[in-house]
Amino acid sequence: MTQPDTYWNAELYDRLNKPHRVWAQAILDELALNGDETVLDAGCGSGSVTFMLLDRLPNGKLYAVDGSPEMIEQITASIAERELTNIEPIQADLTNFTLREPVDVIFSNAVFHWIHDDDGLFGSLLRAAKPGGRLRAQCGGGDNIAKLMLAVDSVSARDPFAEHLTGIDEARNYRTPESAVAAMERVGWADARADTYDVQVELPDLDEADAYLRTIILRGHIRHLPESHHDAYTSAVLDEYIERNGPPFTVDYVRLNLWATRPTAT
Repeated sequence: MTQPDTYWNAELYDRLNKPHRVWAQAILDELALNGDETVLDAGCGSGSVTFMLLDRLPNGKLYAVDGSPEMIEQITASIAERELTNIEPIQADLTNFTLREPVDVIFSNAVFHWIHDDDGLFGSLLRAAKPGGRLRAQCGGGDNIAKLMLAVDSVSARDPFAEHLTGIDEARNYRTPESAVAAMERVGWADARADTYDVQVELPDLDEADAYLRTIILRGHIRHLPESHHDAYTSAVLDEYIERNGPPFTVDYVRLNLWATRPTAT
């Protein structure tokens, strides 16, 4: 059965996103929170980074928003298990959501490249922020995973996969710094700036690499394939990548940093 676009394997994602947690830690350090702010985690996922953020808000409040029912189910269970009262999980599309109150800070990690509607995304975030509120986000940008996607495209064009994958739209929105700044400014953000940096992440364990592909990179492709093709497809992508680039399997990330401020009222 074809899974919906919003479907994520929350348990596997939580186990596989270790590099993203490291990058998120640096952003949280940069935010220098006082601890009493109201904050939005835009695209909270399963909550591994969300709880890192919440630790910095002993006297504050956190809204955790994600479009995936599976992710919200997992983070909600974790909130109940920890008996937390200063965090509210919300299942909602980041291009069209509302909160109970405006927030001081909007944080996001490894999410915005999944969203194509720039005006919807940055406009909704702007409306969620207080005057003077800050946006600090990081996601994939520029030529993110370009080498890996060459292997994916090559395998997707072969039989028996091509009949299921030809014509599907799985492109992520890997913005350039210039296009990201333009998108933020267009909806009213001030002091908008962006930059990118490259980082290589090695996954020498092929079982882990296979799980990473299925859970994150190829999740959209997999849902279009019959289950009988899943193993062969991910194995073929791994083989194609290593044949092209040599071992170990390495993800060629490009991270896009975003900063902006909601203008204060005049």
